[in-house]
Amino acid sequence: MFKKTALCIALSALFVTVNTQAKTVYDSGEGDTLSVYGEVGVGGHIGADYEYGEFYTDDETYIDDSFATLGVKGNYQATYYRLELDYERENWAYGSGDMELAIDKIFIGYKITPDHAIEFGLTDTALDDYDKFGDFTIDTTVETGEAGDQENTIKYEGRLADFKAGISYSYNGESSSGSALGDIINGYVGYFSDYFDVVVGAETRTGSEGESKYGEQTLYAFGLRTYFGEDLAIGLNGFIENEDIAQTSTTIDISSDNEYTYTYNDYQTLENKGALVSARYQATPKIQLTGSLNYEEYEAWDVSSAYGVAPDDEYSWGKERTWSTLGVNFNPTNSVLFALELNFGESAQDAYAYSRVYF
Repeated sequence: MFKKTALCIALSALFVTVNTQAKTVYDSGEGDTLSVYGEVGVGGHIGADYEYGEFYTDDETYIDDSFATLGVKGNYQATYYRLELDYERENWAYGSGDMELAIDKIFIGYKITPDHAIEFGLTDTALDDYDKFGDFTIDTTVETGEAGDQENTIKYEGRLADFKAGISYSYNGESSSGSALGDIINGYVGYFSDYFDVVVGAETRTGSEGESKYGEQTLYAFGLRTYFGEDLAIGLNGFIENEDIAQTSTTIDISSDNEYTYTYNDYQTLENKGALVSARYQATPKIQLTGSLNYEEYEAWDVSSAYGVAPDDEYSWGKERTWSTLGVNFNPTNSVLFALELNFGESAQDAYAYSRVYF
């Protein structure tokens, strides 16, 4: 699993707010524009459990998840572009734990028509926008494990009536910890209406060919949102993944500063799957309630599998885990969010608290 802490697609409405709050600093009056936008977030994980493999440290009290973004975007007629910088805590598994500045997006796009466009550069892969589409919660629910943002990416997205589709190709992709993944292709097809939205997607990769433990992979994802009036929505999300993971490694070089280089061998296919049911209720114009039921199963957790964990190292939850969440979001204005989410059951944390301001 590749864990990169961030607010998930449940905040899509606020992401739209980012666009509407962006400050236009140049407008030619003929369609050429330049805008500045950003966000500042403070909060973190309470009662985190290192055993679940989602965090860089075994601190069970509090793990900081501070985050900031500053970006510019614009267009010259049919050509558009974006540069986005993130300053974030590397608090995920194999992260440094430090605050690091990184380029999150840098791409140029071209609108073939108003409903069809292509992008080139460091950007979201196609499935990244919809991998958690049926999840209305804030943090640490079922992780689909798709490729996320990647460099060297070309992406197409288009819309026809109520249908939308996208596909992307990434050359020499990497995990959030920098491990080689090989070339990645993913995409989605979705139907959107006033009553329900549904998205199906898939991903495949060529694997690192011995450079890292990650080999070939295929992943299938599903997301559904149903709307009951203006205040209540229920979502479903799920994935099935077959991922080749190296079982052995061989040292091929030791540098002068004692750094080891390995080649990875004996790739075996492990099956992973997960699903959730979530709900969102708009209690008042400023208060939103969320909840979810979650299920995950990874073959690497299964002591009965030939490629699972050794019996002496069995995880406390066994080969599968279930947990639930209950949260409240408070929006004093359209561009401010205060959120608290409680976790119950076999969860990687007890609670998540966060505040964000978008501009």
